[in-house]
Amino acid sequence: MSPALSPDQQVSSSARKIGVLLVDDDPIVLMDMAQSLTEAGFVVFEARNADEALRVLSTEPDVLMTITDVDMRDGSLDGFQLAQVIAMRWPEIGLLIISGQSRPRVSDLPEGARFLTKPCEPRSLVGSVFAFVSQRSGSI
Repeated sequence: MSPALSPDQQVSSSARKIGVLLVDDDPIVLMDMAQSLTEAGFVVFEARNADEALRVLSTEPDVLMTITDVDMRDGSLDGFQLAQVIAMRWPEIGLLIISGQSRPRVSDLPEGARFLTKPCEPRSLVGSVFAFVSQRSGSI
């Protein structure tokens, strides 16, 4: 279970349509991240690989941030490649790339993307989403 979030790390009820897409092939990691973000008030969408993620992005206009693992067993793209596609097709969507194994080269990260190592602390994960949304909108 994730630690309690401070009031400044909870989305106000008027901002409940802030969607976050989580992409990870590990169901436990996906569940933990989803729980942390849901508790913070975000609407969470899940995908187990890049192909599922692209389908979600094509149909869900509320997604403002994508958090993707790098190394996924299934699908046609890894997380770095997925981030590049998202940056080209949906430049308004924030990107947080995570991995416990791979480390990015400069060319792996699209402009504005952030990288965190796994395992991610729930506060770091939620804080990264808040930072991006606040930067884009001026506030939550």
